[in-house]
Order: sequence, then structure tokens, then C-alpha cells
Amino acid sequence: MIEFRGAGRGSYIFGMSIHNTQIERLWFDVTRGFGQIWKNFFIDLEIYHGLNPRNPVHIWLLHHLFLQSIRADAALWVEAWNSHTMQLPRGQTNASPREMFVFSMVENGPRGFSVDELQDDEEAAGYGVDWEALNDNPLMAHFQEQNPAEPPPPELNDLQPFTPNVPHRMSEVLCEAPNCPLTDELVRELDRVLAERVDLFSTQMGVRRLVWQEAFSLCSHFYGTLNPA
Repeated sequence: MIEFRGAGRGSYIFGMSIHNTQIERLWFDVTRGFGQIWKNFFIDLEIYHGLNPRNPVHIWLLHHLFLQSIRADAALWVEAWNSHTMQLPRGQTNASPREMFVFSMVENGPRGFSVDELQDDEEAAGYGVDWEALNDNPLMAHFQEQNPAEPPPPELNDLQPFTPNVPHRMSEVLCEAPNCPLTDELVRELDRVLAERVDLFSTQMGVRRLVWQEAFSLCSHFYGTLNPA
């Protein structure tokens, strides 16, 4: 991943992240629940149906055709996950995330009615730390080897000399939305013709594959009219 995307992009977490174990478990459930289905679908389009993931025009078409469906699938998965019963430690009654949220509000009061005290830098640095992993010397040695601490840029030395625990660079991958290659009129025509030929509201991946094929063919024709040879 580092060789493919380059260093310093946060593309891969080496070892066990001491701050992210809970969210990593959740991402596993997200992938198993619906993310893998869409990944397999896009791989199928790439192998058999002309999708080039490096072409921003193709990415725009994916967004236009399927982004709302992906969001709808995500919302359905969230609803199901919040309603599923979780096995809690011995002595606690098994409950769903939604039930635990409601019971907590009854027991501890609704969130937002009181103002929490601001955390100092030391408390913020320790928030969410997996202390068991932090005390595992071999694990931490591997983590530090793969994630060496970087000195702050010279221009920041005078700006934050007393906050060494605050990262000077957050890992991020910027995802710019691709520009639409078609005119507004052609986009409307694309949607009109697609609605006549295929079921745009189907949740079946086979039908969605037909949606892509029809849209790809139409866009090839439209793009040719905008850029004649």
C-alpha cells in the first residue's frame, strides 16, 4: 500500500493502533455487512465492463449512478446494527446499541443538558488509548518501528513549543469530487433514457450492472458529440 499510494498518506495502519481498536472492529462489521458487496460489484465492473478507476470521468459516472444507493444501503445497515442484540459481559443484560443508548439516557440523563469540563492536553492525549496494547512492549516496539515519530516542521517550533503530544500532521487522504464531463442538458437526457431502459431503483446487483452498461454506452455517445474526432 505504501509503495502504491506513497508515504505519509495514512493509507495503512501498521500493527495494532492503540487509539482505533473499537472503530476498526466496527469497520469490520461494516465491510461484512454491505461494503464488501459494493467492492465486489466495482471489481466486476472493472474487470468485465469497462470501468477504469483511474479515470475521473468514470468515477463521476459511478457517483452519479450509485452514490445515493450506497448511502441508502449504509442507512439500512446502521438501522439494523443499532437494533441487533449484543452479547455483553457477564452480569449485564444483553441489549442492542439503541437500547443501551436509551437506558443510559434514563440512568445518566440526556446528553447536552450539562456542559462537560474542557479536557486539558494530558487528558486529550489519553482519550481512547488501548492501555493493554500500550503496555505490550513487543507490540509497541513494532508499532514505533513502523510509525517513527517525525520532528515538527521548523516553522511550527515557535507556534507550539509546549505541546509535544499534539500531532503536527494528521493522517488524511483527500478525495476531490470529479467534475461532470457532460452539460446539464446531456445529464438530464442520460437520466431520461436510463429511466426508460432499466430499473434505476432496483437493489439487485445484476440490474445495477445493466444500469452501468447502459449509462457507459450512452456517455460514450454523448462524449463523442462533445468531442468529435
